[in-house]
Amino acid sequence: MHVEFTLSTAPMLLLAAYLWFRAKGQLLPVAMFMSVFQAASVVNLGFGSFEIGVQPAYLILVAALVARFAGRRPRKTGNWIPSTSTTLLLAAFVAYATVSAFIFPLLFKGVLISNPKFGFGVPLKWEFGHLNQVFYLLLSFAMYLVAAYWTPPAELSKSVNWFVGGVVFASLIGLYQLISIKTGLPFPRDFLDTSPTYSIFGGYEIDGFPRMNSTFTEAAAAAFSMNVALAIVLWRFLSRPDSLRNLAYVCLIGMGLLLTISTTGYVCLAFLLVIAGTRYFARWKGSSEARTARVLLWVPVVLFLLVSLGVPAIRDSFVKLAHTVLLDKTNTLSYQQRAEWNLDALKTAADTHWLGAGWGVCRASSFLPTVLGNVGIPGTGLIFAFCVKLLWPATQLNKLKLQLHGAVLVALSAVLLDLMASAPELANPVIWLLFAVAAKLASDRTPPFAQVFTGPMNINPAARRLQATA
Repeated sequence: MHVEFTLSTAPMLLLAAYLWFRAKGQLLPVAMFMSVFQAASVVNLGFGSFEIGVQPAYLILVAALVARFAGRRPRKTGNWIPSTSTTLLLAAFVAYATVSAFIFPLLFKGVLISNPKFGFGVPLKWEFGHLNQVFYLLLSFAMYLVAAYWTPPAELSKSVNWFVGGVVFASLIGLYQLISIKTGLPFPRDFLDTSPTYSIFGGYEIDGFPRMNSTFTEAAAAAFSMNVALAIVLWRFLSRPDSLRNLAYVCLIGMGLLLTISTTGYVCLAFLLVIAGTRYFARWKGSSEARTARVLLWVPVVLFLLVSLGVPAIRDSFVKLAHTVLLDKTNTLSYQQRAEWNLDALKTAADTHWLGAGWGVCRASSFLPTVLGNVGIPGTGLIFAFCVKLLWPATQLNKLKLQLHGAVLVALSAVLLDLMASAPELANPVIWLLFAVAAKLASDRTPPFAQVFTGPMNINPAARRLQATA
């Protein structure tokens, strides 16, 4: 066993300590903020061929779990807990995935698998290398249990807000990364890129368009988090269109998302804009101030579109970007390679009689082929039944009127769309935070934290009172 500290260790721990002080001792919001530093590793651990880089968010999550259960036994947060069937579905998936990682590589030894870490078209064999995904899965499920059952409502709302704050911070770093490339200013890459696996960091250009990764391992990973945060702030802004802070967050995250030049990111952005447009026009009600704010928002948007279409240079740039990112994507080597990875994972699933080769063994480009290749039809059915259970309240329009509930459901929809397109893994803390919040919101009665959702890094007095009584 070997332990290696990195250049990220000191600055990340100092930042976490400052955030912990700002959060008044709460660790879950700090972990959500730090989850944007996916390319950084505070410590690298090795056990033979098994190597794992511990991201700042996961180190803080471990500390949060220890702190939650240290000393006295934590009490459940009243009646505002998920239904037993919801948690059992997720628990069954985690159990099946964990068991599969130890048994299926032995049961289906020799079946061809594809994974960038192990190779493409190589025979399956049991080894420690794929167990890092089991570690992330178990840690994430433990976080779900703590968040869903033993975390006060106000702290959950604060965690969602601080995740948005982290993405705003990452978007600003992405803008600075663009400036540094154009001007030659120094960029702290050595402190942000210390992960031993899947470290694809650095800004570059695609067909003349700059592509920024910010604090993430790659631009596609940045687009994933930015889409989730954008879904939250966009829904919140449409619930209160006179909020200049929310408008600023929408603009900053939107610019960061555009700089990723991610096909999946742009598809999710189009999905969010459709949702936003539907909500914007469907709810033309409220006070005269709210209606005036909507008109004032719509006027500059229309003017911007007209100017963009009228100026040839801008129009040609938009057309070229659309062809680069969307229209001609199927002709690129990247798309063809990712499509081949998906087919390899489906072939592995078929060769294992649709039981899977074991969690963490296959890594395709999209989540569905990956989960089928790893845990087959049984595991896929369990995780999707759980997701349907979470999203079912979206069919009840009265619940969507609650600001936090609507924002979380739209964010989860963006997560699922991104997973289906090009995100192969569940190893992201914000996914499990949204699982926990949505599971609590899907309970029979409206939870008390449905109305205390404010801005990033902020929490209002009503939330503080709830924290004291939860």
